[in-house]
Amino acid sequence: MVDDHVRILCPGQVFFDYGPVSMVVSATREGRGDTELCRSAVHIIEAGLGELRLSLEMLRRYPPEVEREGLSGVALAMAQAVLAAGDPYLTPMAAVAGSLSDAVADYLQAQGAEKAVANNGGDIALRLGAGQSLSLGILYDICSSGVDQVVCLKTGKGIGGVATSGLGGRSLATGIASGVTVFSERCADADALATLLVGRSYIESPAVHTCRAGELDPDSDISELQAVVGLEPLSTGEKARSLEQVIAEAKLQYHRGGLLACIATVQGSTTRYDPKGLL
Repeated sequence: MVDDHVRILCPGQVFFDYGPVSMVVSATREGRGDTELCRSAVHIIEAGLGELRLSLEMLRRYPPEVEREGLSGVALAMAQAVLAAGDPYLTPMAAVAGSLSDAVADYLQAQGAEKAVANNGGDIALRLGAGQSLSLGILYDICSSGVDQVVCLKTGKGIGGVATSGLGGRSLATGIASGVTVFSERCADADALATLLVGRSYIESPAVHTCRAGELDPDSDISELQAVVGLEPLSTGEKARSLEQVIAEAKLQYHRGGLLACIATVQGSTTRYDPKGLL
């Protein structure tokens, strides 16, 4: 990666803009921001993208077709995250951004960072040492520009990954949630589960308009599924039903071990699932 793809934002914080990766990396080591440590994470990003290129065809398949034998690194983490979620319609691509964030944050921690954060387009991996904390702004609607809530994540809470998905984001959505933010031990899990929970927000209604995802993007990994292409105003009851479906799935994923907490919004109605009071 050449320097054209790297920008130093401030001491201990670097922005990587390379192919599909737009990642802000922060690291503190020995009590101060460590810019060179952040810059050195470039080889982790390059290696991860190389693993994706080698396994891309397999990673675009649904879990029953995924052969984990032969996968490694980021590609293996993606497959493991979606298989852990247990949904037959998630492909490993649902965890691609979170898995890359995890790989970078793990590297920074292994190099002695007391606080490491890798934010890959909103899919955030964090590694907090003793006494460290991170204040994180949450968007209830991923199309909005303002922060709706600030959560303080601290050492000992077990949260190592945060991911947000919703209608109108970078990827096609199979649900109607404006935003679902998932908190997990690993960002790969949070990424996969945010996608899954958005899908669970779908309801049948004249206000919800869909088409086959493949009509919008023939190369989509969910080309055979219905993607939401339009959403008119919903009734109070419809919004409540959508959110109930999201929380029902969140509870299931909590008991499966992948989800620690979540915040979900449908057209201005917000609810949360936080059984351990982590947020």
